[in-house]
Amino acid sequence: LVKLGLDDPDGNDIESQVIASNPITESFGNAKTVRNNNSSRFGKFIELIYTMDGCIEGATINTYLLETVRVARQAMGERNYHIFYEIFAGTTNEVKRMWGLDSLDDFHYTNQSATMARDDGESDLDNYDKLRNAM
Repeated sequence: LVKLGLDDPDGNDIESQVIASNPITESFGNAKTVRNNNSSRFGKFIELIYTMDGCIEGATINTYLLETVRVARQAMGERNYHIFYEIFAGTTNEVKRMWGLDSLDDFHYTNQSATMARDDGESDLDNYDKLRNAM
């Protein structure tokens, strides 16, 4: 076991693990809206458990989906949850063929708004890699 709450150069301490989980909630819980390129569609509560001497001993993360309607419908200029576009950007052509991912235009959840690309300087490919590392 890792010494909980203590700095670990490999990033295995609890604090690093909590922070490293952020790409998961960002990908599955955020979407582009007309007002915000990275709008949270969820709430997140992080409970940190401390030792008597103030070191982090453990943590739990609870997430709450706030806007399920965003999955089924987007307005013009919006994107669905980032995960859909990140998977498409990050998987190989072989995996895309295997999963039937020919084009984002083929799917109701991603083709309603005619907005596929991010315009905030973020990369779906880079974020897919961060997501895979977090998982």
